[in-house]
Order: sequence, then structure tokens, then C-alpha cells
Amino acid sequence: MKKLFSLALALFLLCLSPAALAASTLIDNGGFDEVSGDGLPEEWKYEAWYTEEALGYASAETLEGENVAHIFCGAGGNDARLYQTVKVKANSHYKLTCRVKTANVAGGAGANISVNGSLAKSEGVFGTSGGWVELELVGKTAKGQTELSVCVRVGGYGALSEGEAWFDDVRVEKLSGYTGDAADFSVASVGEAEGETANETDIPGMGYMMLATLVSALVAVIAYRRYIETDSSKDLARSGMSDGFWLAVIFLAAFLARCAFSLIFYGHSTDINCFMAWAYNLASGGIRNFYTSGMFADYPPGYMYMLFLMGKLGSILNYGSAGYVLIVKMPGILADLLAAYLVYRIARRAGKNEDSLDPRAGRLPLALAAFVAFNPLMAFISGGWGQIDQILTLLLLAVIWLFLEDRLILTGLVYGVAIVTKPQALMVGPLLAAAYFCKVWDQGFVKGFLRTLAAVAAACAAIFLIALPFRNGQEPLWFLNKVLGTATSYPYASVEAFNLMALLGGNWKGIDAPLLGLTYATWGTILIALSVAFSIILYAFERKHEKHALTLCTAWLIAALFTLGQYMHERYLFPALLLLLVAFVYYRDRRLVTAFLLMTVSALFNAMMAFVIVDHQQARGIIYDIVTAVGSLMSMGAFAYLTWTCCGIVFRRVKFPAFAEKKREAEALTRLPEPVDNKLRYTARDRIYVLALTAVYGVVALVNLGTTVAPESYWTGSFNDTVTITLASETRVKDIRAYGGLYTGTVELTGDDGTLVTYVEDNGDMFRWARIGGDITTKTITLRVTVGEVWFNELALFDEQGNYIPATASAGGEALFDEPDQVPARGSYMYGMYFDELYHARTAYEHLNGLKPYENSHPPLGKIFIMLGIAVFGMNPLGWRIVGALFGVGMVPILYAFGKRLFKNSEYALLVAVLFAFDFMHYTQTRIATIDVYGVFFIILMFYYMYQYFGMNFFSDGLKKTLKPLALGGLFFGLGAASKWICIYAGGGMAVLLLISLLWRYAEYCRFKNSGDEALRAAVAPFWKNTVLTLLWCVVFYIAVPVAIYLLSYLPYVLSVSHYDLEGIWGVQKFMYNYHSTLTATHDYQSPWWQWPLILRPMWYYVNYDVAEGYIGTISALGNPAVWWVCCVGSAMALIKLIRGKIAPDMTWLALFVALLAEIAPWVLVTRCTFIYHYFASVPFIILITANLLRKKEQSDPAWAKAKWIWMGAAVALFILFYPAITGVTAPRGYIKLLEWLPSWTFMGY
Repeated sequence: MKKLFSLALALFLLCLSPAALAASTLIDNGGFDEVSGDGLPEEWKYEAWYTEEALGYASAETLEGENVAHIFCGAGGNDARLYQTVKVKANSHYKLTCRVKTANVAGGAGANISVNGSLAKSEGVFGTSGGWVELELVGKTAKGQTELSVCVRVGGYGALSEGEAWFDDVRVEKLSGYTGDAADFSVASVGEAEGETANETDIPGMGYMMLATLVSALVAVIAYRRYIETDSSKDLARSGMSDGFWLAVIFLAAFLARCAFSLIFYGHSTDINCFMAWAYNLASGGIRNFYTSGMFADYPPGYMYMLFLMGKLGSILNYGSAGYVLIVKMPGILADLLAAYLVYRIARRAGKNEDSLDPRAGRLPLALAAFVAFNPLMAFISGGWGQIDQILTLLLLAVIWLFLEDRLILTGLVYGVAIVTKPQALMVGPLLAAAYFCKVWDQGFVKGFLRTLAAVAAACAAIFLIALPFRNGQEPLWFLNKVLGTATSYPYASVEAFNLMALLGGNWKGIDAPLLGLTYATWGTILIALSVAFSIILYAFERKHEKHALTLCTAWLIAALFTLGQYMHERYLFPALLLLLVAFVYYRDRRLVTAFLLMTVSALFNAMMAFVIVDHQQARGIIYDIVTAVGSLMSMGAFAYLTWTCCGIVFRRVKFPAFAEKKREAEALTRLPEPVDNKLRYTARDRIYVLALTAVYGVVALVNLGTTVAPESYWTGSFNDTVTITLASETRVKDIRAYGGLYTGTVELTGDDGTLVTYVEDNGDMFRWARIGGDITTKTITLRVTVGEVWFNELALFDEQGNYIPATASAGGEALFDEPDQVPARGSYMYGMYFDELYHARTAYEHLNGLKPYENSHPPLGKIFIMLGIAVFGMNPLGWRIVGALFGVGMVPILYAFGKRLFKNSEYALLVAVLFAFDFMHYTQTRIATIDVYGVFFIILMFYYMYQYFGMNFFSDGLKKTLKPLALGGLFFGLGAASKWICIYAGGGMAVLLLISLLWRYAEYCRFKNSGDEALRAAVAPFWKNTVLTLLWCVVFYIAVPVAIYLLSYLPYVLSVSHYDLEGIWGVQKFMYNYHSTLTATHDYQSPWWQWPLILRPMWYYVNYDVAEGYIGTISALGNPAVWWVCCVGSAMALIKLIRGKIAPDMTWLALFVALLAEIAPWVLVTRCTFIYHYFASVPFIILITANLLRKKEQSDPAWAKAKWIWMGAAVALFILFYPAITGVTAPRGYIKLLEWLPSWTFMGY
């Protein structure tokens, strides 16, 4: 019996032991006793708002003999946390507990235990606690919730802390029958981007955001030109449909677009999670308990009523589902539609009230409604982001309208509602106060003052009454802290707002940080005060001239505070947009619409960047700093334009009326064009230009291209194969070098004294000299293959002075030392391969020798061209580079001919040829044995002949004459497609030009088929016959011939030892497609398409440190700034001028922009790793576009005649300046360093 009792007692005590108690918790390793290899507690993961180690880190440590978790947040604050995900049950209560000890914790949320992804957190511990403090957090999971991410944390969302804390004894327990207060543990499912493989400093989706910005800008220009600037009365009145019909179409389309945005974009992760959590908590816990539940809630009560309703509506759906998200976003979406309708009504009312209203503006209200409904920024903010800025805008618009209607008390009431909804309404408070003062002045002190006082009382009453249901025992004026705290809850100079503060380095920098002798806060306060004062001056001057002056001045003030002030967030500019459109309705100054569109584009760019960066903090770096600077300049430029406009309206009484420009009428076509003379008509000057330039560039391209010094005989060895290397006498071998071949394996070289050198031969060392070790004093060296197979063309031994040591190899290995005359004193690019030559030149060698091709991610023809050089000159650097260099030389006269055909001007033909010849990318890419040169060469010829066809007319020139350039274009398309698939993209551009040409012919046919002129009728009669024959011709030369060329290019595969058949060749095509479509590799020097024209990330190909001290050899692929930067601006200007009608469109412009789009557009959609050299094919066309723009300018203003010569001189001068950095010749390191103009340019590796 005693034994049984003892056993029972032991079991009872065991159950009370810490180990048994620990078993009841859901957390693993809550005592942090187990440590992983990275120094973190096992089962726990680390994340932080700022990822730099100096700003925050976590580790497992021992404190006072106990294993603990340590979290540190650096000066300035951070939100650093360790988290672990545990399985939970839905609609259940859980208790989270831990112990914490702190040191110097200050600011933000302090040290706490919380739920990652939700707003639930415990009380924070601050300062230096001295001893251990118990933390506890009780909360409830949501419907359908199965996981909980438990955090021990220093800081919190929007509440960054500094200092350090130690945590221990973390526990998670399920509570049964709990009825007390509980936090909301609901967590939305935020999808992570799958397959994200970009470099840490890359900004995910940057290409798409740039494209969205550019497309928005383009559409803005077109809309402005069509509906604001020009006389479009015929277009506006053409439809017989009523306004009601078009409004319904506009609103339905806008609503569906926003719903689609909601499906595409979950929302801004922090904002939408807050809104959903608040809606859920309000619906389940009620309004009264909301602010006392312990949940993080930094918004004042106004918007909570809407979220309460959305929470109730969403309760039938799963929390975090797409439907729930859409319901939470619905207030902002509906506010957009209401804003569009209000603008329509305001414009209609203004039109009825103005007898002199221009009849051309009859449909202007619809156009303005569409400007709002389809505004990309507004759609993205409400449907994508999930924010409610439009609600604030509507409230401010109501405030202004009521004030203008002299309903001052109601104005104050609505303004109070605006403040308690979004405290950013306070931004316009000083101007509104000044407007009230003017009312007092106008209406008399007693009446005006009493009404103003009543308005203030109404505003206070609105704030108090709206906040009252939320009080729940808090102090009577609790809501003031909430309102003011929200307005200043982020004490930073800029919070992702691209403005002056961000441009000066203030993005997420504390307002007390120094700036130009003061602080950001001081400068911001000064600029805010000046902005407020100037807005009041504007209003004081304008209110007597225009009743709606307050609308314009309020828009300007919001824009000024956003652009110049501190505390600004990325969306604080938003309300100014709608107010500018309303101001335009009354002022009819088209510059206000221009300012509206400029600010829309800049704010859209800003919002998209902020939307992405919040979940990709690792992307903050030099690229994001550049993006911030560019975005800030865009915002400041738009604000400067608005300021200029307002000053012109107010002080100079100058307006730029809408509809002032007359729409250009198309000339009536009364006859067919004359036959085209396709001869280039070279003059003696042309021949001198093209021959001299080609000769000069040919010399430059071929000098230092590579040598013929390279060993070609080789020895191969398999596992355990041995070769004995014998020296003339015992010698100290300081350095052993190997010139490897195609195989990969490992060898050991052993000296007489047992000294061992191990060398792993891999593909990176093929066909170039590699140092493999040394420092052996011996007479014989035994080489043994220990892994795989090896291929050596030559080995070379050197003593301490760098002198070559003659040696011989035993029988079978003679090839290792049979070409000592091919051994250079020092290796360099002149004597071996670099970058992708390892793939392309190697495969060319395999083609020549019937081996199985290694590189099969591109078609073979380019490598066949490389093979021809090897066949003539041998397997040496000159051999594998010579053909590509000659193709590069050949591009020069071809581009001269292209320029001559386009411009009919020798000087401009010379301009484009010189710019292209001395572009760095052209020089570098044609001297390396890769295949890009062949693709670009054929692309130039493809469009050269397609442009020739495009300018012809089978009615005027005859069908037979048009078929020749069409056939040649197809032939070069086939050669290009067999070289690199980028030519297939270009083929799409050729197809577009062909289609346009045939559509023009069809239009001529329709115009003249019933003409009274018998000759015209006869000329266009064979349209259908000519079209069919043209298309059949295209089937031959754009399908059959290219397919034949493509298949023939695979002849080396068929003749190789692998003997590929059609099925094998088809398998290679599938591999190529899968390789390029699913490639996830990353590279330190990758760059997306939008960075290419700006030369933000050059490709670094080669470096040689084995040169004289203080010198270096390097090769980088980048554009000539005098070419790329100028052409980037020039191409953009040309496009804008064409859209705005400042230059007349013609077939030259159309052909060039279609060609450029065919080259750049596919890369916009490519998600794989890309590089700056992918822009090479676009360079000829940006040069031609910019040269054409300059030619047009010179025609209108002869003073520009010298510009082309200056441009050529600048390009050549920069080529000479950068020559050492793009060619590999040795140069002083200091000189090369000076050429790194941008922080992202790396020519030296450090």
C-alpha cells in the first residue's frame, strides 16, 4: 500500500512540475533553451521594420543563468520581433504570457507580446525594468482562423521603439468559458509573392509601376488634348446618347474596374489589415468598447461608423476573404463614384448659369466625370490600396460649397465631421479661418463674429457628439488626443511622401534630425507658415474677382503643405486633385487641368512605390533613393506649375481658356501618292562620310580585340589517370597556371616533398588562364585526376620572378607542355574568355568539332557565325571574336544608309552613324563573343527594308516593286530569328507596319473605287488581288523561309555526336521557352527595363587585378551618356510633341516608334532576370527618333544647325574618356574610379 501511495504521490508531483506545466502550452521552445545554427532560438523567426543590423537584431542569449531571447532596437526606433506560428481553433479565446526585462526602452509600443499581422498587443514595458515583468494578452480568434503568429517584440506597427529587452517563458494557452475583455486576434491572409527572386535592393514590380505611370501620363496627354485644349465639339456632339446613358456606362465601368483592382491588389498590408480588424471588432464587440479594448486604433471615431456598418455586412463572409476585403473598401469606392457625379453636376450647373458658355463644352461635364471615374490614382487608392481619402475630399468639398452658399454654421458642422473622420482636414483650417475673418469683415463684426462663433461651436459639437458613443469611461476630451495624435503620430520629415523633405533625405527621418543648420521640423514649420500665409494672400486678392476663389486656394494650400511640409504621407496630396477640377469648372483655365493631370501622375507614382515598399523593406537602398528623388522632383515640378498658374490667375489676371486650340483638319486625299524613288542617291560627300567613319571605327573595334596566342592541343584525363611532370632540376615552382577546356573535374598535383596542390576545373575556367596554386620546391610533380574528367590545353610553371619554367610530361601527357610559345606572361581578356563567351564561344567550338552543343538556350545561328571565325583563325580570342566585331563594323554603314533613307540628308545620316558607332554598348557588345550582335544586326536590316516597303504603295509603285524590300525584310527576319529570339519580337513590329500599310491601301481603295477619275478607279481596282498576293508573299518570306533557315541552323546539332532529329530539335525549343519563361536566377548586376535608358546599372563583364600596382583592367557594358541620356529625353519629347500635335505625324515617326516599341515592350512583361545589354536592340531607334526631332528643330530654327556637330563631338569625347572602362586595357585605378559617375556604377569591384 505504501508503495502504491508513493507512486501516486510521485505522479502527482510530476504533474505539477514545470515540464508538465510547459506541456500544456501551444508554443514550442518558449523558454528559448534550444538554439539554431543562425543564433536565433529554435522554432522562432526574426523580422523587423528596418532590417539593418545596426538598427535592430535578435539573438538567443544567457542572462543570469537563464536562456532568454534578446531583442535590440537602435537609436531612432524600430519594430523588431521574434515570432512563431501556432495552430489554433476558430472563435476561441487564448492567453499569451511571457516575462520581459528591459533596458532603456523608449518610444512607441515598448517591449510587448503581440500577435503578428493583427493589432492585438499587451501593455508595453518601458525604461529599465530592473527585474522581470509579467506580460499577458488575452484575445479571441476569428471565424475560420486556424493559425496565430505569436510575437515577443520591441516596438509595434506605427509605434517604433528603441532600447533592448530580454524575453523568457513564452506561453500560449487556450481558455475555456472565458467571458472577460478580449483583444481581436483576427489575422488576414496576406498573400506573399511567389517565386520572388529579385535582388534585395530591387523594387518588386518596379517595371509595372513605371509602365503604369508612363501609360497614365500618355492617356492624360491624349485626354487633355482631346477634351480640354482643342476644339472637339464635333467629337463631343457626335453621339446621340443621353448624358444619363453615358453616366451609367462610366459609373458601371469605373465600379467594375475598382472591384478588379480589389481582386488584384489585396490592399496596403497595414492599412487594410487595420480596417478589417477594426470593422470586425466593431461589429462583434460594439462601438462602446472599441477604443478601450486595447486594440491599436490610430484613427478618430468618424470613419469607425462606416467600418461598423461594413463589419456587419461582412460578417456573413470569411474574415480576410476577397469578398470581405471588397466590402471594407466599398466606402472609398462609392466615394469615388459620388465624386465623379458631383463634378458632373457642378459642371452642368455652371454651364446653365453662364449664358456665354462655349457650346463646344456641351459634353464637358461628362468628360470631367470620366476624368474622376477613370482617374488611375483614385481607382488605385480606393480599389487597390483600400484607403478613404476621397471621403475626406468630399467632406472638404462640402465645406467649401456650404461656405460659398453662406451657410456658415452648417459649414462648421461639416468641417467638424471632416476632422473627426480624418484629421488631415486640419491642413485647411488656417485658410478656412481666414475666409471666416473675411466674412466678418464683409458682414459686419457683430453678425459675422456671432455666425463664426456658432460655426466653431457647431464643429466642436459635431466632434464631441460623434465621439461620445465611443467614450466608455474615458476622460471627457479623450477624442482630442486621438485627433491630434493621429495627425502627428509619425514624427518623421516624410512618411513615403515624395516631396521637398524626401528630396533632402528626410524620408522616414526624425523631424529633429539636422538639416542645413536647423532641423527638419524647423524648416517644415517655416515652410508651412509661409504656405499658409501665401494661400491667405491668394484668397484675399482673388475673392472679390471670383466667388469660387476658396476652391482654388484650398487646392493650392493642400498641394503646398504636401510638397513643402513635414509629417506628410504619400496620399496627403489627394484632396487637391478633385478641388482643382472643380476650380477648373469655374475658372475655365486649362492650366488647372494640366496641374490636375501632372499631380495625378506624380501622386500615382508616389502611391504605388509606397504601396510596394511597405512589404519589401529590404528594397530600400540606392535604387529606392533614386526613385524617391525622381518622384520628389515630379511632385515639386507639378506644384511649381500649379503655383505659376495660380499667380497668373490671381495677380496678373491671365487665363489660358479651354478649347483655345483649333483641331487640325486632315487634308482631303484627292490623288494617289507619286511613285517612290528608292535609290539612296549617295553623293561624293556621302561616300567620304561612310567610308571614313567605317574605316575609323573598324580600326578602333579591331585594335586589342584579342590575340591568336592560345594553346589548342589538349590532354584529357579520367579518374585516377596520372601524368608525371619533370623539370630540368629541383626548382621552386611559385605559380602553376592552367588553360582548361570543356570538362569538369578535380586534379591533385604532388611535389617530391609531398606538397599537395588541389585544383577543381569548372566551366568558369575554360579557355582562359587560371592560377591553380604553387609554392612547391621539386624536380617532379605528379598530376592525378581525383574527380570526374579534366581537359587541359596547357599547363605553365613560373618561378618567384615570374619566369617560365620549362617542363615535360610523361607519355600520353605531352600536350600539357607542348605549346610554351602560347603562354603569356600574364593572363587577360586578350588571351582568354570572359563573361558569356564561356557559353557561346565554347558552343561554337563544339559545333566546329561535332561535339554535343552545351549552350542551347538560344538558337544556333549566332554561334555558327562565331564558329566561322574559329575555323579561320583557330580557337583563340581573335578567332571567336572577329566575326562579331566585323558585324559591329558593318552596322555603321547600314545605319548611315538608314539615316540617309529616312532624312534624305547626309549630315543627319552621319549623325546617327557616329552616335551609334561610338556608343559604348555597340562597341562592347560587338567585341565579346556572344550572340546579341547578330540579333541587333539583323533587326536593323529588318526594319530598314520594312521601312522601304512601308513608304511604297502598290497602287503607285506597282506590286512587283514592293515585293523586293518585303522579301529582304523577311529574309533578314529569318536570319535574325535563328540567331536570337529578340528578332521574333521585332517581327511583331514588322507585322504591325505591314498591317498599317494594307489598311492605308484599303482606305485609298474605298476612297477612289467610285471616283469620277477613271485612272484612279483603274489604279485601285486590283486592291484585293494585290493584298492577297502580298500576304502570300509574306507566307513565303516570313514563315516558310524563316522556318527553313531556323531548321538549317540546327545542322550542327544533327551532325554532332548526339545526332539530333526533329523530335530532339523540338525538345530544344521547349527547353528554350521553359528556360526563359521560368528562369528564377538572380545576378548582382541585373537591371529591369526602366533602368536601361537611365544607365542606372551597367553590366560588369571583366576585371583584371593581375597588372602593375595601382592599375586595373576592366570591361563594363553601358550606354554612352551623350547618346542614351540625350536620346531618352529626346524620344520622350518627340512622343509628347506628337501627341500634343506640336509636330506633324508622318510615316517616319510611326515606323520608328513601332520599331522601338517592338524592342522594348516585350521586356516590360518579362519577369525574369534582365540586364542592360537587352536594351542594345533599342539603341538604333532612339538615336533615329532623337535625330529626327533635332532635324525638325533645325528646319524651324536654323540656329540649331550646330547642335548635331556638338552632339557628335560630345559622344566621341565621352567614348575616348571611357575607353579604358569599356575595352579592358590597363589604366590607373584612380582614373577608372573617377568614371563611376553614379553610385550604382561599378567598374572595379569595390
